[in-house]
Amino acid sequence: MDSDEQLLNIKMRNALQVGGYCVSGGRGLFMEVMEKETRRVWMSAKPVTLETYETLALDESLLKVGIALAPMDQAAFQYSPDTPGQPVLERVINQRLYINVATPAPPHEWIVSTERGGPVEFTVNKAHVVGFKAQRSVAVMSLPDGDYVEVVGDSEGDEALVLPAGARLTKLVLQEPWLVQLPSPTRVFFWFGDSMRSFQGPVLLP
Repeated sequence: MDSDEQLLNIKMRNALQVGGYCVSGGRGLFMEVMEKETRRVWMSAKPVTLETYETLALDESLLKVGIALAPMDQAAFQYSPDTPGQPVLERVINQRLYINVATPAPPHEWIVSTERGGPVEFTVNKAHVVGFKAQRSVAVMSLPDGDYVEVVGDSEGDEALVLPAGARLTKLVLQEPWLVQLPSPTRVFFWFGDSMRSFQGPVLLP
C-alpha cells in the first residue's frame, strides 16, 4: 500500500460511522440486483467477473440491475436507505454476500434524454461515500446547477459520450486524497449499454 492509499484509508476510516460498510476491491466490477416488491437495490460486497453476472440465476423475487466498473479507489455506505444509525443491511444470495445500497427516491420517475444515446436521469436514496487517491484524475460532469462525480464506468469513451444539455466534461487532477459524501437523495445520470457510465451528485469539488 502506497502513501496516497494510506492517506485515503485514514480519511475513509475517520468518516465511516458505526455500522457503516467499507467496500473492498476498489476499481473493480460490481453487480447489483433489485427486490421486485421493495425495490431495494443490493450490490455484491466484493468484485465479481462478467461471467459471474451473466450466469447469475435469481428467484422470482429478484431482478438483475447490471454490472459495471467502480472507478473510485475506495467506497463505503454509512447505512442502508431509510435506516440512519443502523448497520448496513446484508443478505446472502446464491452463496454470495450483498449489501443494501439504494432505493429509488420520489418522484420515482426516469427522465429519458431527448438526445439519442443520452443518459437517463433519476434520483436514489443512499448514504454513499466514495474516495479517490491523490495523483490521479477524476472525471467530473458540470451542469449549471452543480458538479457531478463519476461513480460508474471509466473515461475511455469520453469523446463519444452524449451529455445532457448545458453539461461539460472535465478531468480533475487531485493533489490530495478526495473523499466525497454523495447527497441523499442523489441525482443520477446513467448511460446504459455495453459500457455503463454514471455521474452522481451534486458534490463539492476540492
